[in-house]
Amino acid sequence: METYRRTAIGAIACILLLTFPVLAHHSTRLFDQTQLTLQTGKVNEFEWINPHAWLHVDFTDENGNVTTWAFEGGSIIQLARLGWSRDDFQPGTEITVGFRPMRDGSRGGQLMSATLPDGREVCSNRGCG
Repeated sequence: METYRRTAIGAIACILLLTFPVLAHHSTRLFDQTQLTLQTGKVNEFEWINPHAWLHVDFTDENGNVTTWAFEGGSIIQLARLGWSRDDFQPGTEITVGFRPMRDGSRGGQLMSATLPDGREVCSNRGCG
């Protein structure tokens, strides 16, 4: 019985140690969850990679200055199941991005949705916002 108890305690400890980094990794604390911003720009790059896809969008301000913002999406399997496709986000494509901005004000955020030129909207695994 003592061997069983030690094995069970060891297994539980291993599970807790392995799941802690996963929970920490998926924190949304970097993003302001109280805000949803919609902004139109042009795709600079779409990184269709794991563990998270990244969408880089060029936004032009009223003075003609262009800045590139980076948006963190879900995994490619999640996004593909939700209707996202690498082919929809070619450089130069004009899209409207829905995102939760960075808390520190840097140029980026949590990708919530994208509206494509044909009017189709694709959402993240957390919904469109």
